[in-house]
Amino acid sequence: MVPATETVLVVDDEQGILEALADLLREEGYRVLTASHGREALERMAEVKPDLVLTDWMMPVLDGPALIERILQDPSLRDIPVLGMSAVDVNGLKRLHPAMEFLQKPFDIRALMKLVRRSLDANPRARGG
Repeated sequence: MVPATETVLVVDDEQGILEALADLLREEGYRVLTASHGREALERMAEVKPDLVLTDWMMPVLDGPALIERILQDPSLRDIPVLGMSAVDVNGLKRLHPAMEFLQKPFDIRALMKLVRRSLDANPRARGG
């Protein structure tokens, strides 16, 4: 278990997935924020800067690509790593966004946790740097 000093923002419009991911991450010791779409995620990030954003790709109001674009345009947010999740073929998304990591829904929980840990370990902000 990790100390609850690393914050993960989970963004998904499917309430069941949102709650399940939040519970899993909390069980692993992460501090978890949730949002049901990109606009809500930006509101959360205005309050607390997460160490990692785990976002669904297709959502109402503000989808994953638009959320990522907003994060990259904001100097105070652009260093936050973002992991994408989608039920569509993520291989196509990886070709369009080669710098991003994607998880194919439904995903393996161990693969998710490994990718979350790897992304946080690669983020100097999450390591206090």
